[in-house]
Amino acid sequence: MTATQLAYDAWLLPGLDPEEVIDWYTVPDVSVDDQPLRFPRLSSGQLEQVLDRLTAARQQYLVTATTRQLIDLIDATRARWLDYTFPWRAAAERILPTITGYTLAMVRRGLDDYLSLFKRDNLKALVRAELGDLDILDQFRERRIVPGRSRAFGPALTTHVFSGNVPGLPAQSLIAALLLKSASFGKLAAGEPVFAGLFARSLIELEPRLSDCFAVTWWPGGAAPEVEAIAFARSQAVIAYGGETAIRSIAERIPAGVRFLPYGHKLSFGVIGREGLINEIKARQLASRAAYDVAKFDQQGCVSPHLFYVEAGGEISPHSWARLLAAELARFGRNMPRGRLAPSDSAAVASFRRDVDFRASLDPDALALLTAPDADGGATVVFDADPTFTGSCLNRTVLVKPLAQAEAIIELLQPVRAFVQTAALALDPLRRDALAGRLGAAGVTRICPLGKMPDPDLAWHHDGRFNLLDLVYWVDIEEGYPL
Repeated sequence: MTATQLAYDAWLLPGLDPEEVIDWYTVPDVSVDDQPLRFPRLSSGQLEQVLDRLTAARQQYLVTATTRQLIDLIDATRARWLDYTFPWRAAAERILPTITGYTLAMVRRGLDDYLSLFKRDNLKALVRAELGDLDILDQFRERRIVPGRSRAFGPALTTHVFSGNVPGLPAQSLIAALLLKSASFGKLAAGEPVFAGLFARSLIELEPRLSDCFAVTWWPGGAAPEVEAIAFARSQAVIAYGGETAIRSIAERIPAGVRFLPYGHKLSFGVIGREGLINEIKARQLASRAAYDVAKFDQQGCVSPHLFYVEAGGEISPHSWARLLAAELARFGRNMPRGRLAPSDSAAVASFRRDVDFRASLDPDALALLTAPDADGGATVVFDADPTFTGSCLNRTVLVKPLAQAEAIIELLQPVRAFVQTAALALDPLRRDALAGRLGAAGVTRICPLGKMPDPDLAWHHDGRFNLLDLVYWVDIEEGYPL
């Protein structure tokens, strides 16, 4: 199937004859060209056949391919995706705004930023950083510290349960499995069931021997427990993205011995020190960077900020900085407005604004709604004097809270310790480094500058984990007596 032929069948299931499909699922409220996206209602036997084909193809091609060859393939595919005339990229830009509600400008910016990460040098650095040796997945290599040789082996089959909050994110999971010479079976997300299939097909186009190494499809949550049970049992690793309820449900069904890497709900935030508020020019620069962090994909990533803590004592007060943030978000919204909201999300934002408006009328010094609903590109900025860590309803809704001292953030994180992830720090290097260790002890797993929250490096330790190392097992050859 070519990019121009892809219309209403976003699934990729090697060896499955559509004529043998008795029934189909359609994704609710998702369509392309006013036609619903359909996916086969797989029988247990059909899934077994697909998985057999995946593992056989992996043995025939991936096991024999070298890491360097796979990196070259990924890099070449990345370069093609950065060309807007590339058919698979053009298909993504045509379909994704329609089904996700994001503007074309946002989809384009997001795909450019994200896929640019997967260049050859970055991929080599990732393998070396996590596994220590670029060739250790291909052959036994001398151990550096102790005598003997070691080799790393990836899963024969990895099942991915994708989320649909940010287009393009399945690439990371698929690429990690591919680097480990693992075949991939993916369950698509109802909110974005297209990109993973497009990306897999673009890899296959460059290397046809991969054609039976990828499978992706969709079924409604809870509708196919026998299919999920087979996929989990046949896999050596399961990678899952989603909310806490979904992650707990999956965890309960993972068989013993199968590696499970869950990526659940997380909370991220920023801290702006008084040294960044020495004048309006500096404060506005920080507000512009913070506005980017809020606006990119409308806070739908786990790395997106829910709130910013602003230290008192600078020339620009926390309340004044909140107004600068509102102005910068309005400016951002004129060029890249907020995406289309689902009715439930729209109601949540409206309810949040009404609640703040009412409470602000009772105590305007402690609470202020700083944005108008129609003149700010869809953003909501609230100044709240209560320092309690508060999650927002997202979709460009953000709180600004004052702190007497930036270091007071540590105590405020204790109630949400299990969920915190990224902290953007605008502090001088000495204060940043001193606070970073305490933030790590409080549960934070990523610290970055303002303006970089939605764009982590390729080798970041997602939720404090490795991208590759947590999926491999090792075989060691110990030195012994000669014959």
